[in-house]
Amino acid sequence: VKSYDKTSIIAGEGPLMNDLVTIADHDFRMVNYTSILVIFIIMILVLKQINLPIILILTIEFAIFCNMSVAFYTNTTLPFIASIVVGTIQLGATIDYAILMSTKYMEERQKIKDKKEAMLKTLSLTVPSIITSALCFFAATFGVAFYTKIDMIGSICELLSRGAIISSIVVILILPSLLM
Repeated sequence: VKSYDKTSIIAGEGPLMNDLVTIADHDFRMVNYTSILVIFIIMILVLKQINLPIILILTIEFAIFCNMSVAFYTNTTLPFIASIVVGTIQLGATIDYAILMSTKYMEERQKIKDKKEAMLKTLSLTVPSIITSALCFFAATFGVAFYTKIDMIGSICELLSRGAIISSIVVILILPSLLM
């Protein structure tokens, strides 16, 4: 249209949706990178290490990837903002599971020299807390997803509830081998 009239404006649902998708895609990347960077910096300052925050963030990012993959493989249509909201909230809310396990493992390694024995002790001490936290997060968000009549809120809360469970499973089953 611009080749015919430089002052023309394209309006309507199609162009607006195209603009929205373009903006949301850019925003998703920037929000995701920013949240990862800020959490990474905070964990470096608190844990005084570089490699551990990398392992913990990658673990939770893998859980987020698995969560979003479920929607893809079940052919579920998601609101365009779902990936922005879910990625950041799941990272922020469930990184605590990984931090709890890793800090407890480091404490146990100070007392117990055998890696496997230290990890078994860590798991016995942290799994109940991780499961309790994940189930509370699941219950709060699943309840909203189940009850709400607003599709966007229901989709986001369903993703968050599933993300809580997936993150806890990843932290309990995969993170121990990465830490050892």
